Amino acid sequence: MTDGKRHLEEILKERPAESAAWNEAQNRFQFVDRLLTQCLGWQVPHIKVEEPDGDGGRIDYLLGEAEPAKAVLEAKRQAVSFGDLPGSNRMQVRKLKPLLEASPELRAAFNQCLQYCALKGVRLGIVCNGPQLLVFQAFSSHGAPADGECYFFDGFQQYLDHFQLLWKILSPEGIAENRAYRDIALHRSPRIPPKASESIPDPLRYRYRSPFQENIRTLANLLLEEIEDNQQVRKSFYKDCYVPVEANNRHTLLSK
Repeated sequence: MTDGKRHLEEILKERPAESAAWNEAQNRFQFVDRLLTQCLGWQVPHIKVEEPDGDGGRIDYLLGEAEPAKAVLEAKRQAVSFGDLPGSNRMQVRKLKPLLEASPELRAAFNQCLQYCALKGVRLGIVCNGPQLLVFQAFSSHGAPADGECYFFDGFQQYLDHFQLLWKILSPEGIAENRAYRDIALHRSPRIPPKASESIPDPLRYRYRSPFQENIRTLANLLLEEIEDNQQVRKSFYKDCYVPVEANNRHTLLSK
């Protein structure tokens, strides 16, 4: 991953000013091919290009070792800009429909990629025009793909700033493990988080306090009154600050 990011930085430094005028074939040869092989770790035998889709069309890239392939990548020339789309610098799973509604070019590329995914039985679709890259679910049990969620990288700087995420979802291992598909599905249907005891080696082990924690505890003993030891307010404290057992049980059941 570290080498991949370094290669991407070198590719972007070497990128000529006239790259916006590249046609689709030039964009694929100069950038997309290098992004896959030099930056994301794909081996040439695991990439198929210009693959017939079975309906008279040709797929730019099929990614994956076995059949069916794991992902379809549809490349466009950089001149086919998807526009200044809504969003922020924070990279996160986001709704797909607002992006499609804001850019007819993106919608056309999305529909083309979606058709290829349907014909090949591929779950993950990718659209890239160079500086902009869209990753989406081609199949979902929750509704139409256009109503789902996606990852969207808007600009080369986001490639660099969020290269760890790019590697996680589009490297050979990431695609083989369906990382993007699982992350998007998890965003739509959140699961119960694992118990803390599953990640803490020994939850019952006694841990010594740090000097800072000891100082805070000493200050608390000096400055904060022990309510239970104060007979004047103890009764009021229990009356006003504790809820009945029935109410607590209802709240616990509702939380579940």
